[in-house]
Amino acid sequence: MKKISLIVFCLIVFTLPISAATLSDALKQTYENNLELKAERKNLEVQKEVLNISKSDFFPTLTLSGTKSFEDTNKLTNQNGTDASITNTNPMTSSVKLEQTLLDGKGRDSVYEKSKLGLNLSEAQLIKKEQEVFLKAIEAYTGLILAYEKLSINEENVNLLQRQFEIDNARLSRAQITATDLAQSQSSLAGAQAGYIGAQNTIVTSKLAYENIIGSINSNEKLKKIYNAEVSIPSSLVEAKKTSEQKSPELIIADI
Repeated sequence: MKKISLIVFCLIVFTLPISAATLSDALKQTYENNLELKAERKNLEVQKEVLNISKSDFFPTLTLSGTKSFEDTNKLTNQNGTDASITNTNPMTSSVKLEQTLLDGKGRDSVYEKSKLGLNLSEAQLIKKEQEVFLKAIEAYTGLILAYEKLSINEENVNLLQRQFEIDNARLSRAQITATDLAQSQSSLAGAQAGYIGAQNTIVTSKLAYENIIGSINSNEKLKKIYNAEVSIPSSLVEAKKTSEQKSPELIIADI
């Protein structure tokens, strides 16, 4: 999809385990379910209808009208009181009117051109919003992976310093180190434990960001990274500039 290819992100692309979604699946889920994108697509639909309405002003208008009535004459009488021999009436009239405006200055043209510009603007705004949301989705996806990586590192650090504290405590009992050395070891362990708690909180925050932008995720799933670029990026600054000049929605919006 050309909109996604405009987003330049890091070459390291992460994927979930086989039971979970890949980055491509996450972007697809974002495209289908993100509320910001849904709102922009609805706005685009409205602009399309506005353009259709402005087009209709150039077409002829057809008006059909008709009337039908019924008169019961059974109860009508003559002047002498006898029944009047008048047949019941059931008249019906109809008309067809076809109108075509030939000249109205440039009123219809102006409205139509304004509607086209509005549609072009809505299309560019949708592309811009897609790029912004996709970038947020990638950041949320990789941010959650990074949070798990930090948690793993902090967990290993806590285990290492816990063993070190236990060793130092045993060395203190044999008078191999001083109480000050043990206090330093204990302080390092406390710092590592605080870092581990902070890493756990970061995972909660990262999951909330993921679910807010992309969608739900199993709380028990851990993410696994691989090194593989799934999209092509410009090979040079010149190529990147050329692509931006042709397809950048911000430039398109500014030009409109």
